[in-house]
Amino acid sequence: MKKLILFCFTCCATAHVIAQDNVSVFYAPTSSTFKYTDSQGNKDPNMRYQIRPSFGVNYSKVFNSGIFIRPEMGYQNLGAVSLLNDQKIDWSLQYLDLNFGCGYMMHLGPILPYVGIAPYISYLYNGKETFGTTVYDLLGADGFNQTDYGFNVFAGIKFQVSEYFSLFAEGRNTTGLVQLEKNSVSGQNEKTYNRAVSIHFGISFNIINRNKVRRHSGNF
Repeated sequence: MKKLILFCFTCCATAHVIAQDNVSVFYAPTSSTFKYTDSQGNKDPNMRYQIRPSFGVNYSKVFNSGIFIRPEMGYQNLGAVSLLNDQKIDWSLQYLDLNFGCGYMMHLGPILPYVGIAPYISYLYNGKETFGTTVYDLLGADGFNQTDYGFNVFAGIKFQVSEYFSLFAEGRNTTGLVQLEKNSVSGQNEKTYNRAVSIHFGISFNIINRNKVRRHSGNF
């Protein structure tokens, strides 16, 4: 995790000429599950993905070198689905998420493919476990940790519609590094981590500095 953060700050230090700033909003269908093992080290064979929405906003600085930095804040609804004694178990974890990404973008005319990585930290403000018709609150003393952190790996493509805005699609893989369950019962040693894959669809609005444009125009 520290190496990822150091990499992001290195990108900031080495790319010193800003080419473009933009603000983006996105919607992301998110398929999430748990990486889970019980106290004996056994996996749950019934654990599977569930799909719920996420959304957010980010601010990007793209440098002449192609390197970019991207702070982001958003909402994520993660969790998983399983079965126990033919009863459905559904976990719904609603997070407020902050991440700081960096990566590299190519310029192929109006087509802008890019890749990157983003360490994140998330706050669980609402968590429910539904077993059959019974609903349990996961924010109590015996529930889940309210802080999760990890990293996102992403790749996407932008299409520059005009000088003012562009459309984009991005695939993202989320790996949580925090053990979610508190294991408050003596002898309990279950391991549960967030995992998710999402597809982001959004629009980016370019921030055009008219003062810079006028200064550059006056130099010709």
